This record gives sequence, C-alpha cells and structure tokens, in this order.
Amino acid sequence: MKLALLSDNRLAVTYGDEEQLLPVVAALAAAGDTAPAPATPFEAACEAAALSTRLERALSVLLETGQLEDLLLPPFAPRHAPIPKPNRILAIGRNYAEHAKELGNAVPDEPVVFLKASQSVIGPDQEILVPDGIGRVDYEGELLVVLGKGGKNIPESEAMGCVVAYSCFNDVTAREKSKALQSKGHPWFLAKSLDTFGPLGPHLVTADELPDPSEIRVQLRVNGETKQDGTTGQMIHSIPKLIAYLSTWFALEPGDVIATGTPPGVGPLVVGDMVEVEIDGIGVLRSAVSPAS
Repeated sequence: MKLALLSDNRLAVTYGDEEQLLPVVAALAAAGDTAPAPATPFEAACEAAALSTRLERALSVLLETGQLEDLLLPPFAPRHAPIPKPNRILAIGRNYAEHAKELGNAVPDEPVVFLKASQSVIGPDQEILVPDGIGRVDYEGELLVVLGKGGKNIPESEAMGCVVAYSCFNDVTAREKSKALQSKGHPWFLAKSLDTFGPLGPHLVTADELPDPSEIRVQLRVNGETKQDGTTGQMIHSIPKLIAYLSTWFALEPGDVIATGTPPGVGPLVVGDMVEVEIDGIGVLRSAVSPAS
C-alpha cells in the first residue's frame, strides 16, 4: 500500500494507476466496516496486512454499489508529510563513495551518523523556506527507511524485520553553515535542521511493496534537470547493516526513521527552484524553494 496523510489529518491510500487518494475510514464505513481503523500512515504500515484485507473487501463493495468515485480525491490533494514528526531522524552521511569524494571526504569504514531535527519535516508540495543570509543551500535526495520495531543489538540477519515502510526524503543542508560548524569542531545538526529543511513523502510505501530495497533507483531533479541518479546498490553500508550498527549504540524505537545517504551530484538550490526526489516504487516528492518571510 501507498499511504498518505491528508491536510485534514485523515489517512488515505492511493488507488489505481493515477494514484487517486481514498480516505480510509470513509471508505471502510461506506462499505459497512465500522471497526476501529489506523489513524496515521505509520499505524497503517504497522498493521498493513490486516488493513489491506479490509480495504480489499471494502473496495469490492464500493465498486459494486457505485460509491467509489464519490470518495476518491485527486492525486495531488493537499497532504502533510506521511510522518509529520518522526520519533528520531537518524541520518547517514557519506554513504555513497562518489558523494564522499565529491565533498573531498574519505570513504568511511563505519557509518557516519548524525541527527536531524524532526521539526524540519515538511510534506509533499510544501515549500522549502530559505532564510536570508544563510548562504548556499544544497539538496540531497535519499531513501528513507521507517522502523516499526526497535531493539538493541539487532543481528544484521534480522534487521529487515524491523522495517515497515519507505519514503522519499530530501536532506536539505545549509552547506556554508555546515562547513563553518565543522571547522569549529561542531556537528552538522544545526545546518541540517532548519525549519522546512526536511521534505518527506509523498507516501509511505509498505515494506511488502518493496521486498528488495537493495537496488532501487534514486533520482533528484531541479527544474526538470536530473542532478542525482544512483541506486541503493551503491550504498557503502546496506540498510540491514545500518540498522544493526545503530542498534549496537542505542536501542532503536518504533517510529525512528533512517535517512540512508545521498548519491553523488549534490548541488545548490536557489529561490524559485522546483526540486523533485523520485524513487522507484515510491513516487515523486516535489518542493518549491521560496524565501523565508
């Protein structure tokens, strides 16, 4: 399933090739299913098998009774980020060798981990707001991994059992500020965590839809021009390794998300740009770049 959070905070799923949005509770109720249902995309991803069965039954009824068309919303109906405020954003730096090299950094032997503030998250078709005087701001398109289970010292062989969903993420970075912080021995956190610097979406895609995330294409475009084009197979540290590694340091928790790193090709954004992160099997995350008021 592809799960979205509408602007009125209703859970929706995509329907059909055009990916129209179907409000879940309304669809179930119209088909006579009034049992409690998940309220958010994350809850729905954690209950994916049961919810999928209920929706299949409901769709059968709605198609038979002709009610479906009245419930469907346009594919670009206003939405929040499918996880508006993740428990923790655990971000991985320099996880593609060519990206590390383009920034003049060594290829790391172990994952480079940093935090990004959850309040930086915005949803699809919402604006990246660039403060005046912040200097260069870069895009970084990434695959986002959503954990439905946590734990400590998780074996790499069991790590994928913690994953419930995936999404697109843009780890927007105040690059000049980041370099200035690094030169003083400070972490990247502040330069990564400005308000609106975490576009996430457009959907959560449940793990069963992407059974093998080890070779997924990740692209980023600015004003229609491709700037980044890589695959998750180019990662230095795989998703299972990242989960296992993180869990050796601290207990992972349900609702944590892992931004798995960006392919080569990072570059600047300027006011007026339209940036798109596209990941096969997930969709396109669009963000306009505007000045902060």
